[in-house]
Amino acid sequence: MQQVVINAAGLEKRTALLQNGKFIECGYQRPDEKPSTGSIYKGRVQKVLPGMQAVFVDIGTEKNGFLHRDDLPAFQMLSNEEKKKISISSLIKEGESVLVQIAKEESGNKGAKLTALLSFTGHLLVYFPYTPHIGVSKKIKESDRAVLLKWGSEQTNETEGMVIRTGCDTFPEKEMNLELKSLKKQFSEAVKMAEGINAPSLIIRPPFYYTFLERWLNSNVEEIVVDDHDTYSRIKEYVSTYSTPFQVKLYTGKEPIFKKYGIDVEIQKSLLPHVWLKNGASLFINATEALTVIDVNTGKFTGKKDRSKTVAETNALAAKEIMKQLRLRNLAGMIVIDFITMQSNSDKDMIFSVLKEEIKEDSSTINLYGFTKMGLFELTRKKERPSLLETLTEKPRSAIMDSHQLRPETFYYELERIAMEYEYQDDEAIWLEVPSYFAEWLQNQPDKLSYIEKRYGSSLFITPGSINREIIVRQTGTVNDLKKRFSH
Repeated sequence: MQQVVINAAGLEKRTALLQNGKFIECGYQRPDEKPSTGSIYKGRVQKVLPGMQAVFVDIGTEKNGFLHRDDLPAFQMLSNEEKKKISISSLIKEGESVLVQIAKEESGNKGAKLTALLSFTGHLLVYFPYTPHIGVSKKIKESDRAVLLKWGSEQTNETEGMVIRTGCDTFPEKEMNLELKSLKKQFSEAVKMAEGINAPSLIIRPPFYYTFLERWLNSNVEEIVVDDHDTYSRIKEYVSTYSTPFQVKLYTGKEPIFKKYGIDVEIQKSLLPHVWLKNGASLFINATEALTVIDVNTGKFTGKKDRSKTVAETNALAAKEIMKQLRLRNLAGMIVIDFITMQSNSDKDMIFSVLKEEIKEDSSTINLYGFTKMGLFELTRKKERPSLLETLTEKPRSAIMDSHQLRPETFYYELERIAMEYEYQDDEAIWLEVPSYFAEWLQNQPDKLSYIEKRYGSSLFITPGSINREIIVRQTGTVNDLKKRFSH
């Protein structure tokens, strides 16, 4: 059984997927976050780079986005011979406005990767107004593909295309026609909106839960639990278009929803580099800007069999856990695994098979490259959004190597959730002990604290503490009670 748990109450929006009650994946959206995948902007070309066949585009964010020649509609309309000869300088000019979509989110020092080949995604179809290609999900049986391809070609002109998704395996033609009509309408509305505004401007930003529901919703999901009434209503309407009857529930408990389902604790664990395996062995995960390195150690496990079998069993267990951790932490890019050394090629083949089986559970694109001559296993996982570590933590200015601390913003949204939890209780004031650097951050931004106090009707007394990883509620009561407490 799978559940989708959505924390929509408050400024920070969070979406999580549980399987048999265990946390397996989540995503965040913050009010001031960088552009998210799928968002559409009207941008302005800042610089043309003929040597790279690309342009930098100002979309109104701190860093300009990167748009390659191959992702321009005009390039797609050329013949193969013309494509070999054409330069980007003849396709797009500096100062020109262009409608673009985030293909890959901004990360580190890199701006967002953009595409002008827009796409509009439903649960049955992905519609491409500028890409003349019809594709069918590989998960659909070969014998059913011809009918679907024929239908797709009949619904599109020479400039359009689509991908027919797995949910179309029974060929629900009526639903497919309705969804395609809706996706085409979304495209025409985006174009119309762009005509009436100046660049750079945001045109469309998908709801925070949309991307995750598109990835996660299948027959294994039994319920969706939401803690905000408006979001609950929108999601009920959204899932009504699915043939699978998903049960949508409104959570009304006082305890924060992620805390209720044990997700907050698991998220905190996912920020730690060390992971214990069931047999006493362990993983050490070191995520750097360049790549992620994972070290497998036998740890406390020595086994009762010969060493080669102990090593193979430990590596197999590690392989399964590593794939879970990649998904849970949303680690992507180049990943290198230092398994415990194996001499037997058959053992190495077994580990490859275990990894190949495990990636079926992950909706992200993963490529397995196998063992190098040094015995390291190489793979890549497509990066679509920042990892949990990038989202929730930062490197202190005085950081040595790759140490991290929770961002002040992470503590701020947790502070809001604490105030929300006390909103309907008798206490009118809360004394909270917070990390010293977060206390300083609040002191420099008094409007942030003022917003929470006004929104949830509590007076917050903040004092710096020595613990750098959590906020501690020290006392609640009346304002006078706490003022007396601080006067001593």
